[in-house]
Order: sequence, then C-alpha cells, then structure tokens
Amino acid sequence: MIRRQWLDLVGLALVVCAVYGNSLSGSFHYDDFHSLVQNVHIRDLQRIPDFFLDPSLFSVDPDKAMYRPLLLVSFALNYALGGYEVVGYHLVNILIHLACVLLLWSLAITHGRSAALCAGLVFALHPVATEPVNYISSRSESLAVALLLLAFACYTRRGRLGRMGGALVFAAALMVKSIAIVLPGFLLLYAYCQTKERFEWRWHLPYWIVALSYVLIIATNRFLADSLAKAPRGLMSQLFTQCKAVVFYLKIIAVPIGLNVEPQFSTSDLPTMTVLASAALIASGIYMAYNGQKAGFYLGWTVLALSPTLIIPLNVLVNEHRLYLPLAGLALGVGACSQRLVKDRLLWPGIACLVIWGGLTVQRNADWNDELSLWSAAAERESKMPRVYVHLGNALRDRGHLSEARSTYEKALSFDPSSRSANTNLANLYYEAGLADSARQVAYMQKAIALYEGVLKIDSAYREALNNMGSAHMLLGDYDRADQAWNLAIERHPNHADAHYNQGLLQARLGRSGEAVRHYRRALALGADAQIYREMGNVLADSGQLDGAAIAYRRAIGLNGADVASRYNLAEVLLVSGEKELAQTGNGVAADKWREARSELQSVIKMDPAHVRAQRRLSQLQERMP
Repeated sequence: MIRRQWLDLVGLALVVCAVYGNSLSGSFHYDDFHSLVQNVHIRDLQRIPDFFLDPSLFSVDPDKAMYRPLLLVSFALNYALGGYEVVGYHLVNILIHLACVLLLWSLAITHGRSAALCAGLVFALHPVATEPVNYISSRSESLAVALLLLAFACYTRRGRLGRMGGALVFAAALMVKSIAIVLPGFLLLYAYCQTKERFEWRWHLPYWIVALSYVLIIATNRFLADSLAKAPRGLMSQLFTQCKAVVFYLKIIAVPIGLNVEPQFSTSDLPTMTVLASAALIASGIYMAYNGQKAGFYLGWTVLALSPTLIIPLNVLVNEHRLYLPLAGLALGVGACSQRLVKDRLLWPGIACLVIWGGLTVQRNADWNDELSLWSAAAERESKMPRVYVHLGNALRDRGHLSEARSTYEKALSFDPSSRSANTNLANLYYEAGLADSARQVAYMQKAIALYEGVLKIDSAYREALNNMGSAHMLLGDYDRADQAWNLAIERHPNHADAHYNQGLLQARLGRSGEAVRHYRRALALGADAQIYREMGNVLADSGQLDGAAIAYRRAIGLNGADVASRYNLAEVLLVSGEKELAQTGNGVAADKWREARSELQSVIKMDPAHVRAQRRLSQLQERMP
C-alpha cells in the first residue's frame, strides 16, 4: 500500500513537471516590475524584518502598499540566490503548485487511493491554475493556498502538535495573502458537514485568535484603512458585480477555453437577472452546507474561498487566480465522488477530460511566454478592456513597432479616454519621436507635454507622467518646469530612481554640483547603474574632485566593461591627477596613475579604433612616460 502511494506521489510530480515544463521560459509580467524587478527592498536580506512592519516595502511605489511580508521574503530569497534570472522564480512557482497538489492528495487519501489521485490530478491539470504558476506576482495566491492547505491538514490530524502547528502555519499563510482569512470558516464547515462531531471550541479557538490578531495588525499598520479608502466602487455595486462573477467563474471552471489575463467584464449597479441567478447559486451552496450534506462542504468551501473578493472591492473585477483556492475545494469534492464516477462508467470520459485539460494548460503556458504573447492573446479574444491594449502597446513599443503601438494606445483610449496609462504611454511615443526627429522636436515635445498635463489633471501624483514631463521640459530648455516636475515626483515617490537621476542631470546642467551628486547617490542607492556612476563622475571631475570622479568611473566600468566614455573620462582624470601628483609628491604616484591611464586609453582604442582623442592622448602620454 505504501509503495503504491509513493508511486502516486511521484506520478503527480511528473505530471506537474510535464505540463508546466514550458513555463520555465516565461518572463516577468506587469505587476512583477513594480513589486519585484524595480523593488529595491527585496535586494537586501537584512531588510526582511522590515517587511513585517512596513506595508509600503511591497512595491517601489508606496501607494501600492500591501501587507504580504512572507511573499516578499520569498522574493528576497529568490533574488539572493539568482538575482533577476527569471527561471529561478518560475521554478519556485512550479514547486509551490506541486506542493498544493500533494497536500490535496494527502487530504483526500482518507477517501481512498483513487480519491486522492483524482483530486491531485484535477488540481494539477486544470488550466485555471496557469496564472498562479506562470505569473510570478501571483505566487501570493499559490503560496497562501499551500500554507492554508497545510494548516487544514494539521487540523485534521488533531492532537496538540497538530492544533498549535496548524495555527502557526495559518499565521504564515496570512503573512502571504489575506485570502487565507477564510480558513476558520473551512474548519467550521468541515466539523459540521464532514465529521458530524460535537463542536468543541478548543480545536478552533487558536485559528480564530490568529485571524483576529491578523486583523488587528493590518488595522494598526493602516494597511486595512488605506485599502478600504481606495475602494474603487461602493458596497452594493461590489456585491451585484461579484454575484454576477460567480457565473463567469463557473463557466471557466467547467469549460476552461479562451482564458484571458484581462477577461471581458463590467460592473453591475442594479440587481439584473444574471446577478439574481448568481445569488441563487450562492444561496444553494450555503443551504446545502447548512443542511450538513457532505457535498455542502465542497460547495461551501467554494463560496467561502470567493467571499473576500465578493465583499472587498478590488480594481480588477475578475481574474483566473482567484479560482485557485476554490479549485482546491472542488478538486477534493471530485476526489470524494471518484468511486461513484467509476460506478457510473464515467472513468474514461474523466480521463479524457484530464488529458484535454493538460493540453490546454501547456497551450496557456505559451501565452505567458512574454508580454507580447500574453497581451496579444488577450486582444485576439475581442477584448474591450483598455488595460489589454495599454500592455499590448507597451510590448509592441519595446519591440520597436512604434506605429502599431500608437494605434494600440489609441484603441485603449477609444474604450476609456481617461486612462492614465494609455495617455501617458502615447505621450511617451511622442517624446521618443521628438528625440529621433530634431526638425520636429518642438512639436512632438509639446504634444507629449499636453498629454502628460492631461494625465496629471486626472491624477496629480502619477509617477511616470511627472517624470517624463520633466524630461520633455528639460529638452525644450524650460528648466524651471522640469525642476518642478521632478521635485514633485520625488516628493510623492521618494524611491523612484529615474526621478533622482533626472534631477541630478538638471542640477549638473545648472552648475549645482553638490545637489547633482546628492541625487545621483540617492539614485544609486535605489539601484546601481553604470550610466549614473558615469554622470556622477563627470560632475565630480568638473568640480575638481578628481579622486571621487576616478572612483565613480571605475564603478561604472565595473558594471559595464564596454563603457567607452567612462574609460576615456577615467584616463583624462588620471592624467590630470598624475600631473598634480608629479608637482606635489614626485614621480612615483604620478607614474602609477599614468600607467592606469595608458591601460584605459589602450582599451578605448581597442574598442573604438576611430577614437581620435584617445589616440592623441595616448601618443602624448607615451612621450612623457619612460
């Protein structure tokens, strides 16, 4: 028996690896950039204790604060092991999904081997799990569910260790994502529907204490209040909209074809027939659970799993990853019914369904390969959601397809003229066109500035519009407005490296070397970059701080060995510094600096044989050196 169970576990692991193997070639996607790629806080393991105190560390943008400290810990560990090598992040996501599959198997094994295998295969192969596996930021969903399932398993094992261990694991799940708050409800349902036991608070109290403690934490650190203050819609509109969402979710669970990262969906402000039908479905699940039917546990699990997003208004109306936890309950339910399915001669249709799901999962992974493939797939499904075309436009722009990007942004604006992202990105195209076309530069920049100003009327703190508008004003020579834009960007977004770098460029142009260096240092603290070091070296050299300039140029070269400008500038600084050393202390130190300068000049000429100034300097230097 034990040998067969081990074979089943290995088989499930191989299935997960087989269907998600092609996801390893995927890339980072939309929210990954602000919460992971640009988030300097995860790059230092010493910041881990701060993750548990400050929700603003979740993102490079403080206004996107979330209290998910253990999720940040997982990102920080990923970064410590492999930097931004994306394969490592995908591998962890696959392993977390596998952990969920194996935990479901362990929960269903009480109904028999076939039930456990069936539950594991349903969860392993269903295509709605592709978003939490492929989308790095959606690790919040899969990791929270893995810990929730582990806590549930601890509860079912009972005993002091199981009871207290389960509560601790539940606390960890909440530190990943607040969706785990539903676990005490699951436990009540399980006791009422599955075991028919006399209710005993001693088994449940630790979980309710943890849940209450979590609510107190997020209330104290203002995460809860700030989230509710940003609610995008009222309570009644939220309830009507999410009741309607239940039908949508049932559809993609039953027929997971044409999955979309941004599904076509709209709000409902009135109780339409669809809303009422959805409410009836929810009520039926609650009624079955109330009557203590065993099937009611699995339906009640599904309703409870969706309840946080049914009640709390979120910007995105519906998405696939919200079904990850409900799918776990449904998978357990299918497993529990496996014997009946065999009796009703549904075994082979069930196997065929699993094979089809596996094929759809592999196919859906390919959509997540990169930003262009993901958002192209969304647009091909006749989406009218503006965000689809904003992200598709970004992907086209990054590939150099500028005319297609512009028409794509304009299509987004046809659906939502007030879209901040679409207006800003269209403005960025005009800005970049102005950089490339000097004859029409002023006209393009003025168009870009007009669009940026329109965005800032909608949201006066929009980071990208503020930063890029400053660049446009600086290019037109309006330094006062550029200074105002970047000061406001830095005030609202103190961790925005680009704004500090741009302000450093402006201060250097105005001859304020101290202010320029201060902003460059802040930008470097947010992320080392060869270009920033080179510009800081230029400012230090112009102000006579030759040793500091040499250090900055060396660091730029260390980050980018092909940086010809930094190598040449370092040689110039060393030549001048050597002259000073020769006059003050003698030939020894000067010779060392000139030898380093000669080496840098030789490297410059090797990289760029047509570099006339480097050739001239090298010739002059060789005449002076023995």
